[in-house]
Amino acid sequence: MEMHFLSHRLYDDLECVALLSGSETLMVYGNHWIELEKSVYEPKKSKAYIVFDGRGRINWYQTDGLIVVTKEDAPPAYFEQLEAKEITYIIAGKDDHIDLTLALQKLYEMGFRKLGLSGGGAINGAFLRQGLIDEISIVYSPLVVGGRRTPSLFDCDELQSVHEITKLDMIQVKLVGSGSVWVHYKVKQ
Repeated sequence: MEMHFLSHRLYDDLECVALLSGSETLMVYGNHWIELEKSVYEPKKSKAYIVFDGRGRINWYQTDGLIVVTKEDAPPAYFEQLEAKEITYIIAGKDDHIDLTLALQKLYEMGFRKLGLSGGGAINGAFLRQGLIDEISIVYSPLVVGGRRTPSLFDCDELQSVHEITKLDMIQVKLVGSGSVWVHYKVKQ
């Protein structure tokens, strides 16, 4: 619970105007109801929650502030749902993957200038490999998780060359919460 609070609070500190994630993140974490002792911190500066759902798999219940990014060949029933529930959506690409650059261009045209990518390893890795990440902000918690199938921050194609490594410049390091460390980097261009 503290990590959720800290990460969402950092989106405000970083002045993100919207949070962005992939559908996999919602499907993994969205299938379990959890009773919370106190309400979750909602980012104050965020104007939208943007979800990339190219395959049109989510049946949306919470629609306030939602923007869906999908592909033109998503199932017709998905588009019917989006329109019936009056969910704002963007079409960016077709076939295997959403065209991330086109999606970001359309979001920019809608006024979104600084997005907080809060997805899982697959969407984070896709953005990283396409050079679409300007900064990386990581909170290290005093926890250890192991396993061969444990998700990573960036699940993506294997590097073909050492020249493909993403190099970072540290912006700041800060102690946060109960023993966590926030490290904020700028991606070298």
